[in-house]
Amino acid sequence: MLPKVIAITNQKGGVGKTTTAVNLSAGLSARGYKVLLIDTDHQASCTVAFGLKTEFDNRSIYSALVGLSPIQDCILRSGYPNLDIIPSTPHLVGAEIELVNFTEREYILTEILEPIRPLYDFIFIDCPPSLGIVPVNSLMASDSIIIPLQCEFFGIEGLELILGTLKIIQKRLKPELYVEGILLTMYEEGNQLSNQILQLMHENFGEQIFDTFIPRDGAFIDSTAKQIPVILDRKIYSEGAKAYDRLILEFLEKYNLKKVKA
Repeated sequence: MLPKVIAITNQKGGVGKTTTAVNLSAGLSARGYKVLLIDTDHQASCTVAFGLKTEFDNRSIYSALVGLSPIQDCILRSGYPNLDIIPSTPHLVGAEIELVNFTEREYILTEILEPIRPLYDFIFIDCPPSLGIVPVNSLMASDSIIIPLQCEFFGIEGLELILGTLKIIQKRLKPELYVEGILLTMYEEGNQLSNQILQLMHENFGEQIFDTFIPRDGAFIDSTAKQIPVILDRKIYSEGAKAYDRLILEFLEKYNLKKVKA
């Protein structure tokens, strides 16, 4: 089953993609799994979340995609055991133009990942809230996708967009790409709208919805400033951290994997 490449994506911004990418990666690596996190958003939020610099284009996903550096040279240590990162840079936005004339441009990330894929148990790709050459590359390089969905009605619009994109890619390019799960985020206990969205999603998508949902938690904002993933900050161990811990256990149980790897 392993290694496994998973894109975390939604064409709507502000739904918890980066928070999910950071905490899933950090939580699985803390359990002994070898994890690579690839930041393909030019805003570089994942990169910043680990306190890494974004100005060095020769060691970034931008450099790897446009052929300036081998992808092996773009892997940085996160500062945590078992977790590596390929950072992003604001210049990644230019890759959309630079890659236009590349042959089979949708498969560039798939090809350059081949030599490093066996080095990891999980590779997570944090995707930008857009649809272009770089996001399509991320989906093409992945086995499956996780879709974070904010518990509000506007969030459903983003879900419809990404599911529409998925159908196009399945039909034209990669039929084996599938939805790992839809993750409900920013849930507010006791909030009528949150509960309605939760019920609506379960009624319409059934087993595609993760049992775990992520609450709205101010600790996520604090973690960005502290540059420590919430799930690893045992000084507070917030409700958000507990939720991501439950999500990881649910994820591992789905594949009959050990909760703690020997």
